[in-house]
Amino acid sequence: MKTNRRHFIKNLSALSIVGATYPLLSACGSKNGNEYLNEKITKIEIFRYDINIPRYFSWGTWHNRQHLFIKISAGDFYGWTETPASKNNPNFKPTAWVKYLEQFKGLTIGEAQKRLTSEQVLGSKRSLKMLESLDMGLLDLSGRIQNKAAVELLGLTGTKPVPGLYCILDKDEKKVRAEAEKSIEQNLNHHMKFKMYGDEKVDMQLLKTIRAVLGNDAVVISDVNKGYKKWKSLDELKGILDRFSANGLNAIEDPANLKTKQWIQLQEMVGDLSLIPDAPMRPAWKGIKTMQKGMGHIYNLHPSTMGSLTHTAKLAHKVKEIGAKVMIGDDSLVGPACSAWQQIAIGVDATWVEAIEKKEDSKLYLECLQSTATKKEANGYYSFEPKPGFGVELDTVHLKKVSELYIEV
Repeated sequence: MKTNRRHFIKNLSALSIVGATYPLLSACGSKNGNEYLNEKITKIEIFRYDINIPRYFSWGTWHNRQHLFIKISAGDFYGWTETPASKNNPNFKPTAWVKYLEQFKGLTIGEAQKRLTSEQVLGSKRSLKMLESLDMGLLDLSGRIQNKAAVELLGLTGTKPVPGLYCILDKDEKKVRAEAEKSIEQNLNHHMKFKMYGDEKVDMQLLKTIRAVLGNDAVVISDVNKGYKKWKSLDELKGILDRFSANGLNAIEDPANLKTKQWIQLQEMVGDLSLIPDAPMRPAWKGIKTMQKGMGHIYNLHPSTMGSLTHTAKLAHKVKEIGAKVMIGDDSLVGPACSAWQQIAIGVDATWVEAIEKKEDSKLYLECLQSTATKKEANGYYSFEPKPGFGVELDTVHLKKVSELYIEV
């Protein structure tokens, strides 16, 4: 990325000497004003990264997944993004992605942003993954050209490390126990999330298994994907949630298909158990208009469903304005998007971040990773040192070797 990085770090050091704060990094921009908007997108590359590790949900199983790492270049500058493009389809070809991305090649960054934002609106028919992925790549690229951190461009100012959230996607009790033990090995046992399956007996056993391994101090949350369906009244649903709470569940994400008024009523009924609205927040531009105070103690901003990082930042601000907490979820991300969402989590002072690199799923990606702006600390929290854009640097030669498919758009 040219010598921009050295210039950025040199100026960052100089600013720290005089006690300047992070937002003042805007003074280091290598392009004045809106000059960067005139830079043309010269190259777009797609790398298909496959994961062949099963993941189990209440609605079905991912036997394998096909992620796309996308590099968007403007001359010597570039931006990275990632999207989970397909599942259970080892012969997947990103034809639709190529068609979508090719319309941006040759445009200036300003023109690309204008075209993108025209579809980030209520009623948009475009895939949220496509919109969000391109948004991330353009934001990374813009930050690198301007010599500014992407979170600064989003107006996010949080700097404190955020705990990583270890996630278990399995219903086999022995495998769940093994995964909980792995979280201890990785110093991520302080925050644990596990999938529930809408069967109280099965879900309760999984909860008890996790608590037996982690003890009483860990924060344990679950995600049911609206899996509890047979209740006939909120009192009946409350009874189910109360039993989970009594056995050590701290929070539950999308316990059932609820209307806004029911969310608010149920949160009042279950007391200290934190409800986490997820589905009602999607996409971010809709969530801003539909979310209400009292729907839960924590609101999930879920990667691949927000559609816009600018709207995500606005949504996070609104959540905090009503006195609730923000969590950053995950879409089983494994690569560049993990670091980007970790930076967003830190920027919005999230209560935890689920989008973290996975020891097994991210193995080949980590072999290609040269440097990043985020760091997993010894205590399992994720910290951040500002770098231009989102700051991920990859060995693209090696990435091509470990990718199942490479396409230059």
